[in-house]
Amino acid sequence: MHRDTQQYSVNVRMGNWVEETRLQSEKIKTFLAKRDRGELLVQKSQRMYASLLRPIVLNSTSEFLRYGEDAQLVCSDIRFPGWKDGAGGVALSCSTSDYRSELDGLGPGCTITASPLTESCVRNCFKICKIGSNCEKGKPLMFGDTFAISPCISSKPLFVAAVMPRLYTEQGVSGHPALKLVDAQDAYCRWTVDYWRVSMREEAKGLPVPNGARVVLKHTATNLNVAVETNFRIATFFGDEYEVSAHTYKDVSGCEKPQNIWEFVTSRKSSGSEDDDGMNDDTKTNK
Repeated sequence: MHRDTQQYSVNVRMGNWVEETRLQSEKIKTFLAKRDRGELLVQKSQRMYASLLRPIVLNSTSEFLRYGEDAQLVCSDIRFPGWKDGAGGVALSCSTSDYRSELDGLGPGCTITASPLTESCVRNCFKICKIGSNCEKGKPLMFGDTFAISPCISSKPLFVAAVMPRLYTEQGVSGHPALKLVDAQDAYCRWTVDYWRVSMREEAKGLPVPNGARVVLKHTATNLNVAVETNFRIATFFGDEYEVSAHTYKDVSGCEKPQNIWEFVTSRKSSGSEDDDGMNDDTKTNK
């Protein structure tokens, strides 16, 4: 029985080898060209990482929080397990999981988290932005004012918003509305602050917010408070961090739990405590 055998020409084998070599050479040239232009994925990720961690100096000498100045929002009563024994609380921070975002690492859809990385840097410093003509830059922020929150540095206007999920898949991992960056200022970008002590909230209305005062950050469209979701973590470029949502946590007495209590920090020396509420005589006289 005769078995057919396929014959290969030396010229055919040589031609295939030449073509493979040419393709490999083209791939190497493309790789080197992208490397020289800084277009490799690892290069983009490194630039984004460095940009978001660039230090920001907080050195305000003002007694009160002012529109337009850099500030951190720190939830100092929450500790992140395994992170330097949990010291320092957690800071409201911008994160990203998309290397295709803007050069500075920020863009619409960027997730807001609560990070144990509390050293002041681009990703965890924000500005209080005016809404309306009565909130000029440099003017003290008052309890009861409505304002927007923007990253301290970004290549385009961005605002912190509580994203209302239209579908189940759009909810945060906690099931509550998640905080993200958006590029259009609308009703879901509006915030206000209440004094953290329920018994003093009416008295504080209309008074300037002291640096380091403990406050409740409220979403005006839903009347929900910004919360650190301590039972839910998100994997980020910077490690696991807590999800941040619009959700009010209250104890049996009707007071907000530590997950809802924040401090605006505009100087590394400015940090309130439960014993020092930041409501001194100067504050009460609107100085």
